[in-house]
Amino acid sequence: MSLATFLDQLFAGLGLGFVLFFSAAGLNLVWGVLGVMNFAAGAVYMLGAYLATSVIGRVGASTLGWLLALLLVPLLTAGAGGLVEVALLRRTYRERDENQQFMLTLALSYLIAGGIVLVYGSGFRSVSLPGWLSGSWQLLGATLPVYTAVVVGIGVLVAGAIWGLLYGTRVGLLTRAAVDDRVMLSMLGVDVDLLHTGVFAFGIGLGALGGVIDAPNGAVTTNLETAALVPAFIVVVTGGLGNMTGALLAAVAIGVIESFVTLQSPTLAPLTPYAVMTAVLFARAAGGRRLLPDRVAAAR
Repeated sequence: MSLATFLDQLFAGLGLGFVLFFSAAGLNLVWGVLGVMNFAAGAVYMLGAYLATSVIGRVGASTLGWLLALLLVPLLTAGAGGLVEVALLRRTYRERDENQQFMLTLALSYLIAGGIVLVYGSGFRSVSLPGWLSGSWQLLGATLPVYTAVVVGIGVLVAGAIWGLLYGTRVGLLTRAAVDDRVMLSMLGVDVDLLHTGVFAFGIGLGALGGVIDAPNGAVTTNLETAALVPAFIVVVTGGLGNMTGALLAAVAIGVIESFVTLQSPTLAPLTPYAVMTAVLFARAAGGRRLLPDRVAAAR
């Protein structure tokens, strides 16, 4: 394998890995703090992609249109997520009823998917990028797409922001404390309900951001929900439930491995996430311990 080919595949794998991280980050954060497995995460990701087509379609395939989609769509969906948490989800984890959580988030995913079909139809849509994002760079004979570099850059910034929020702010300290003992935190005068609303809204916004970023990479269709949700669950399980550091490492590893497998056998490449997850779970079982901690609070 030449150096140029190696760099091509490595760069493509990093881009894919950060797309996977975006699809899993919100899901993982909500699980780690609230203990809620959000089955609507794939639908939120798809909603983000469709809303991006609306914003960019109205403003134009310009830098302004792309930046507006990148900022407005996550903010709007995060606000809607906060309302859903207050109106519907809050009572389910108060009652500690996981069956209600499952049914509620599953119902939300169907409602979002159905609403998308009603508004946008069942056909595919596409997103055009500004000219400067559609080009590529040459490095040691390799062709590195500019947009992939932007995706990686945004991924690094988002991962750093999440880490800084969780471990560098009082809000992050309270969030991690809520993982261990919500009752004690409430007795200390902290508004745990408001904290939970903020975490859920933030997780929903992250999911929609992933959809916005992934929209230019291919056709935006109603199949995007499943295409996002399944890999997100694989990343979460592989990295450790609630472990953001583990999710990032798992997503990048899966993306890079899949990129190189695609070069050798495109038909086997879609199996890469399942193979990596199986290998990690087998290693955990064989070692008799978790290789990666299972909670946000333990990801230090």
